[in-house]
Amino acid sequence: EVQNGKTSTNGVSNGIHLHSNGFRLSEGRAHVSPQVELPPYLERIKQQANEAFACQLWTQAIQLYSKAVQKAPNNAMLYGNRAAAYMKRKWDGDHYDALRDCLKAISLNPCHLKAHFRLARCLFELKYVAEALECLDDFKGKFPEQAHSSACDALDRDINAALFSKSDNAEDKKGGGPIRLRATGRKDSISEDEMVLRERSYDYKFRYCGHCNTTTDIKEANFFGSNAQYIVSGSDDGSFFIWEKETTNLVRVLQGDESIVNCLQPHPSYCFLATSGIDPVVRLWNPRPESETLNGRVVVDMEGASQANQRRMNADPLEVMLLNMGYRITGLTSGGAGGSDDEDSSEGQVQCRPS
Repeated sequence: EVQNGKTSTNGVSNGIHLHSNGFRLSEGRAHVSPQVELPPYLERIKQQANEAFACQLWTQAIQLYSKAVQKAPNNAMLYGNRAAAYMKRKWDGDHYDALRDCLKAISLNPCHLKAHFRLARCLFELKYVAEALECLDDFKGKFPEQAHSSACDALDRDINAALFSKSDNAEDKKGGGPIRLRATGRKDSISEDEMVLRERSYDYKFRYCGHCNTTTDIKEANFFGSNAQYIVSGSDDGSFFIWEKETTNLVRVLQGDESIVNCLQPHPSYCFLATSGIDPVVRLWNPRPESETLNGRVVVDMEGASQANQRRMNADPLEVMLLNMGYRITGLTSGGAGGSDDEDSSEGQVQCRPS
């Protein structure tokens, strides 16, 4: 199932367990894989990703790291570097994906300094403030020489400020749901049923970003290709998106409707794709000769389209309604690779480059 750019899967866990409102790493001891040098062609891909990161091309860096991760799934450095790129891009769900990569890097290399620190930062950005403090304290214990670094001090201040603000807000609130005291001495209003559901929950396996689903009830996603090697999905911007299944990299965006693409179905035997949306037609898509000129329905600026959809998903519903009526809204209709609107947020205080 694909919802808002995320695929959920049954039976897949990444070692994260949410219990009550807490956060803990899985209790089993992680298997430590020796750090193996990358083959030359993967080393080149990693260097290209590092260069893209240095140029603040976050999506390009993520895609290159993902390409390398697919070929070298036991390399901790690749996961750590991709986590840094996710944290810089800051799209919806990126900090959680960064957290997953940090956990994977630590499971492969428990001495990965940057992964430990980024894990604490991710927890803070995901509003797990108390858990972020616990993780940061663990980081200081494991790496005492970094305990008073500027990055560590900055995160410490952010966490303590958030905890202070949270305690003030809690004191101001009256009434509310039933309060339960946890073993840690912290008050909690999470029900027992919710605790059980969180303990039994499973994480998604892959996440596909770029499209938008805020306007209509359905945004069909499907497997595509002779070996189901691609994922396709519609979008509220009138396009449909095609990703590589294993790397999650976006490979093609096509304009399928004047307003919204809702449904996509591949032919069971031939290379055909049927799409439909608001337009009163069903469109059939098949490969064209490479000698032909570029199809006018190909969206060349895929990252610009993806960034516009990110803004659309976080926009005021009235603005989205006006946009769908044909009005042009500044910031929602302009694409480009300008990046996040909050580049100067607290995450920028941490100078933690990829390895």
